[in-house]
Amino acid sequence: MKNKFLTIATVVLLAACQSSGNDAAKTGTPAGVHAAVVQEVVQSSQYTYLHVKEGEKDTWLAVSKMEAKNGDTYYYKDGLVMNDFNSKELNRTFKEILFVDNVSTTPNIPEKAAVNANATNGIPATTPEMDNTLPPASDPNEAHTVKSVEVLQTTQYTYIRAKEGAKELWLAVAKMDASSGKTYYFKGGLKMTNFPSKELKKTFDEILFVDKISDKPLATEEKTPAAKADNTGGVTKGTTTDTEKKAVTIKHSKEDVTIAKLIENKKTYAGKTVKIKGQVTKFTGGIMKKNWIHLQDGTDFSGKFDLAITTNEEVKVGDNVTVEGVITLDKDFGFGYFYDLIMEDAKISK
Repeated sequence: MKNKFLTIATVVLLAACQSSGNDAAKTGTPAGVHAAVVQEVVQSSQYTYLHVKEGEKDTWLAVSKMEAKNGDTYYYKDGLVMNDFNSKELNRTFKEILFVDNVSTTPNIPEKAAVNANATNGIPATTPEMDNTLPPASDPNEAHTVKSVEVLQTTQYTYIRAKEGAKELWLAVAKMDASSGKTYYFKGGLKMTNFPSKELKKTFDEILFVDKISDKPLATEEKTPAAKADNTGGVTKGTTTDTEKKAVTIKHSKEDVTIAKLIENKKTYAGKTVKIKGQVTKFTGGIMKKNWIHLQDGTDFSGKFDLAITTNEEVKVGDNVTVEGVITLDKDFGFGYFYDLIMEDAKISK
């Protein structure tokens, strides 16, 4: 789906000039946070579009309307890409743009931070002339309880037709398991009108994009840590589900790095390329432009036995494979996808 959108958790990137780079180094940018130097600012009545640079990479960002100027450095976490995005107000189509809702002037990004002094919690003030493509966001603290009536799945997103009391509405969220008749809970969201899904060949008169939908009451979730352990080597939240331990038997040599060894010594392996043999227990393709694998090898450490992996390659559940990729800690992809340990961009051999 080329024309796609979700409210997002954030991203801004490495300083392009020497002084900015030194400043980022001094502050010690946290893992998963990027720093970006602004090259160009384009303002609409309600949103600010930033052409930024991270090293040699150029990126367009969209954020709630804020004051910004060339040379400014902003920090953010990963957002979600939207391709061929058209701003009617600017009369301009961005080939690729990253939507972020949480940017900061410091590397330590506060929850729901906003550099815009005229915005509260990332919600822009309503103005007479609004960008028709991006209607105002809902209150992020407003909780909703809905009952699913219909579910439509695409390669990357889940669309839920739901009822909240007598009101019927469409919701969009990063791809998840959902079914009709279930009750779901969420907060906030961004409302869009006349939104076309090319993959579904359907235009939604009105749809609310949300970054997290839960089947548990939000009050219950808030009494527990923001992310829950799921018996994997990492921690997931939001749309991901618990992983069941399989009866997997893999022959290992003494030199092999096993999943148990990796989890036990994760800080030792952080940032390093690691090779692991195991069996594919789950495969999901085409989420956030990545294929996702869960791998088990029969070992475990403190009840954790599963390794999450991203790759561009395809495998089948039940395949015995060798994966080789970089180990990353505390990786936040946004939209409920958070892992305290994950292997990224893995190469796979059988």
